[in-house]
Amino acid sequence: MMMDYYRKIIGRAALMSLVAMGSIFAAEPKTSNAPFLSPSEAVAKMDIPDGFDVSIFAAEPDIAEPIAFCFDDRGRIWVIENINYVNRRTHTLGEVSRIKILEDTDGDGVFDKKKIFMDDITFASGIAVGFGGVYIGSPPNLSFIPDADGDDVPDGPAQILLDGWGIDDRHETLNSFIWGPDGWLYGCHGVFTNSNVGKPGASDEDRQFIDAGIWRYHPTKHEFEVFARGLSNPWGFDFNDQGQGFATCCVIPHLFHVSQGGVYDKQSKAHVNPFIYDDIKTIRDHTHKSAHGGARFYLADTFPAEYRDRLFMCNIHQHEVLTDVMTRSGSGYIGSHGDDFMPINDLAWVGFSVEIGPEGGVYILDWHDTDICGNAINFPNSGRIYRILPENAPKIAQPNLRELSDLELVEMQMHSNDWYVRHARTILQERAASGDLDKYSVHQKIVEQFLNAPNSGKRLRMIWVAWVTDYFGGSEGVNRFNYLLDHEDEYCRAWAIQLLGENRDFSVNTLSRFKQMAENDSSPVVRLYLASALQRMEFEDRWPVLEALASREEDREDANIPRMLWFALEPMVPDNADRALMLAINSGASNLQEFVPRRMLGAEEIVKPNVNQMIRQIAPGFRFKARGGGSIEILESFRNEVALQTHPESEGRSAQMYRNVSIPAGKKTTLKIRASYHPHGDWQMRVVVGH
Repeated sequence: MMMDYYRKIIGRAALMSLVAMGSIFAAEPKTSNAPFLSPSEAVAKMDIPDGFDVSIFAAEPDIAEPIAFCFDDRGRIWVIENINYVNRRTHTLGEVSRIKILEDTDGDGVFDKKKIFMDDITFASGIAVGFGGVYIGSPPNLSFIPDADGDDVPDGPAQILLDGWGIDDRHETLNSFIWGPDGWLYGCHGVFTNSNVGKPGASDEDRQFIDAGIWRYHPTKHEFEVFARGLSNPWGFDFNDQGQGFATCCVIPHLFHVSQGGVYDKQSKAHVNPFIYDDIKTIRDHTHKSAHGGARFYLADTFPAEYRDRLFMCNIHQHEVLTDVMTRSGSGYIGSHGDDFMPINDLAWVGFSVEIGPEGGVYILDWHDTDICGNAINFPNSGRIYRILPENAPKIAQPNLRELSDLELVEMQMHSNDWYVRHARTILQERAASGDLDKYSVHQKIVEQFLNAPNSGKRLRMIWVAWVTDYFGGSEGVNRFNYLLDHEDEYCRAWAIQLLGENRDFSVNTLSRFKQMAENDSSPVVRLYLASALQRMEFEDRWPVLEALASREEDREDANIPRMLWFALEPMVPDNADRALMLAINSGASNLQEFVPRRMLGAEEIVKPNVNQMIRQIAPGFRFKARGGGSIEILESFRNEVALQTHPESEGRSAQMYRNVSIPAGKKTTLKIRASYHPHGDWQMRVVVGH
């Protein structure tokens, strides 16, 4: 008997993957029937590493549905309780979400003072404290809640800074706020939410679209930028000791080194710019289960020395706290597995975020629910914050950095715990912006500490604090930058390049200097920063630096530079085809030699192989039904496996696959399909037999 097996997927937002068998990981459940463990029972089940202790900093009923948290400069934790959350499609509309302030006055790892700062919020997903108030992500808005006198009472209503943030997926909107070393507020954004961000009242032309990537907002210039595009649903972003950005992700490979202007591997959807052709890939050399939350480099002094510079993150599917180790490779890094630092052994543990405290503890926010992908609330009004600290670690006096003088805050830039460095820098930036800083004395102290700094990390701290306190402004700014461009430390040269490009205004002398560095600088890090700066230049100013960088043979196989050069060159090709083609030919850069002609022809997508060849990689014997609709794509890493993604052309034209199978009379056969779909897709899968 002849039978046709084919699957049919129908729906406006369908996403279907037939996944290769034989993964090293079992299928990743989105929910479980795990019992509800009390906080103390949960700690008792954890595999706490030898020499460490875990304390329950806060838990239900004191906190509920915690979705984001951060420290203030007094060592207190501010936590958002997203009481409105229902699932990824919906939330309640009442003003019921809250911001709470939790303080541990005796340093025992358990809060003992609690305040409600605000309790009339409708859905919120990100928070940062600074500049006399609180920044909160509550789509469609990024808002500022003023509290200039620091009495923990809002001075007035929330001020909307930016609007247009989408909420298509409540699990993938703006999140993971962090102050960058350059004085900007950074955050993450997920792929299945579409945002068109701008100041209130801005026209569409004055807004920027983002559906996946890293964004930033400047607290005094009030400017918004998309810092990098791509990724999936990143819910963790941090900077290492050299100011390099790193993001942790879900579904796609979990770890990326993120540079300004970069375009990275993107989950499921096409890139915003259809002419990217080849995006920047993961830096990982290993696999974890696919969902990660939080990202913080351990830049403190309380853990054993081997943990310094490691990236701490939560793995939601493995229910573990993990670490990764970064090793320089060319202009970027290789991310290797550090250790399974702390298995949790509780299927309801959902580690969303990580923070490092002033005493050097690692703090973990646990959303806590058996539905770990946010499709339902099975354990309502629960949630925990845990602190991990070495046993017998000395207690510290509760900090209050705002009580320190300007010079004392500058001295904090040399602290062995980056918590003090970051918070002190933000206060100095705030004082400089408000005119309350003794700039002359501060800048003298900064120069002194820069000259005595023993390594790149501490030199960079002085550059960053000099930048946010306006040391590089005025008539001496050019000479000060030129000094850094000539510095023997490659990271000093690199950061001088990035800061010179902040205002997108490059002098003739700066452009000439960049060309010389593109030709002669020995550091791939410096060349990456030059490639990144190109996108902030006027088109006509890019050519000399582009031509020099593209000719550097040592960068041909670099993970970042060739792609960054294409991102800078691509928009120039339509109106400068001949010059772009000559650059590609003369440079010897194979990617430019391929991409420039394709861009000249207006080709938006890479020419794909025969679809039936792709299908055979995943589902031998199946074929694509040509009279059906939709598209098919191979995903090299979907939840750590090679997968086949299909999408319907429309509700009435499905993506179809079929196979003819001959089965002897009286016998049976079995069709096994492993499928995944986006939770708010309106879809169907049909298996039809006998057609």
